[in-house]
Amino acid sequence: MATFILLSKVSLRSPGEIRALSEMDREFEKRLREECPEVRRIASYALLGEYDFLHIFEAPDAKSAAKVALLANVFGHSTTQTLTAIPFEEFREMVEKM
Repeated sequence: MATFILLSKVSLRSPGEIRALSEMDREFEKRLREECPEVRRIASYALLGEYDFLHIFEAPDAKSAAKVALLANVFGHSTTQTLTAIPFEEFREMVEKM
């Protein structure tokens, strides 16, 4: 399994929508389990800065990771960026072999 980072920026239409974020996350988790059972969400964080949320997940491949990003965008309130994350120990091994 590969590790991926999903960064999202939420655009709320009104200040009262902030309360809906928790419910949207529950719905996202439910749909993730149903539609992408091969994916495992490792952690999620609220951020200060350019992005509002960071989700770390494992998926078998880039196609599965793209499904997660598409699913996150189904809610229509965010833009996302997906990154591949290589564990540093694996990266170090690659560097040492060069």
